[in-house]
Amino acid sequence: MKDKILTLLKRFFRAIWGSLSHNLGLKLLSLLLAILLWSYVVSSNPSITRTKDINGLTAYLTNESTLNANRLALSEDPSEALENISVRLEVPQSSYALASAENVQITLDLSSVRSAGTQEVALSATTTYGRVLKILPESVTLEFEAYDSRSVPVNASVTGEQMENTWYNINRLNPEELVISGPSSVVQTIASAYVYVDVTGRDTSYVTAARFALLDYNGEEVPQTLLSSSSSSVTVGVDVYPTKELPISTDIEDVVQGTPAEGYEVTSVTIQPEAVTVAADQELLDNLTELLIQPVDVSGLSQTFSQRTRIATLTDFQDISTEQVYVTVAIEEIQQSAWAEVNLTFVNIPDDMSCTFTSADFRALITGPASRVQALVESGVEAVVDVSGLSAGEYTLPITVDAELYPGLTLEFEPADVEVHLDATSGME
Repeated sequence: MKDKILTLLKRFFRAIWGSLSHNLGLKLLSLLLAILLWSYVVSSNPSITRTKDINGLTAYLTNESTLNANRLALSEDPSEALENISVRLEVPQSSYALASAENVQITLDLSSVRSAGTQEVALSATTTYGRVLKILPESVTLEFEAYDSRSVPVNASVTGEQMENTWYNINRLNPEELVISGPSSVVQTIASAYVYVDVTGRDTSYVTAARFALLDYNGEEVPQTLLSSSSSSVTVGVDVYPTKELPISTDIEDVVQGTPAEGYEVTSVTIQPEAVTVAADQELLDNLTELLIQPVDVSGLSQTFSQRTRIATLTDFQDISTEQVYVTVAIEEIQQSAWAEVNLTFVNIPDDMSCTFTSADFRALITGPASRVQALVESGVEAVVDVSGLSAGEYTLPITVDAELYPGLTLEFEPADVEVHLDATSGME
């Protein structure tokens, strides 16, 4: 029985082989055509579909303007909640390979939000190939609050590496104010917008568009994620000019005007600060050696005084470190020199001595304020010759005065010395 079965199987396989080996090329071609036909049918028939999962997608917000029109705004950054979204697609077999994250769009429509507080907002998705079967998660929970706007001033400062002997100045900001809008709790903390202008490598004036930062009342930067502004940048004009330190003239004729009281004169002036720094075109700076002030009036004055005045600036100056200076004007009586008689007094003559001196016309040249000089011309100068400690004999002694009697005056005696003769008087009747 077993042998019969084996015999039948051998005959069967021989028959199959004979059939396959006969016209083998035509049969292989037929198989290939059948496969191609099947592939065409599968690819052209949209009813033949497959599911495909796409993960790690990011949703984006829509109709935020509608939300704001409803006087509402997001209270917190939704970025994290809108990440790592997954979708399941039903895709025609023919488009399966084409379906990817690049052609799937997920949105969060904010137009449906009508009140503040915690709200659950549904996600929606579209795809270029097939249709969306499922979104995970189907919705996100977000916080909303009142929408607010306010105007804040725009301030600016220069940053970066500044060249020596160069002046930088922000001369224009456009706009000078920004309208900031967003959640009220954030908007009300904003004090100003600040622009930081980098001047590194700049040696001429220029205009640039710069981004701005929003600062709170503590000077801390406020993130702009939830905010919108009336402008995305600020146009800034920056002056860049060379500088030079220039002294201020202290020549009396440059500093004062008018005439002091009769008998008085201006003897000196001092100015603080003594020099200032000026910014201007290089050609102008090269031609300047000093600056002048607006003259101080001394008409009828008879004593020293201090006064604030301004530097006489040129219209072509772009900047000056200070425009005001303090001037001290010293006014004194006019100095005069005149000859006056000298009244000599000999002091400290020993009791046992007699003193004689060579008679001469003694006089002193007095220099000082005119009124005091004239008084001494009329009264004469009281001078002394000190003979203390001397024994009998002849001496040449200097003429001296008590300096406390003649403060502010100088005296030159002519002759400067006196020929003195001391004689002993013991035993003389």
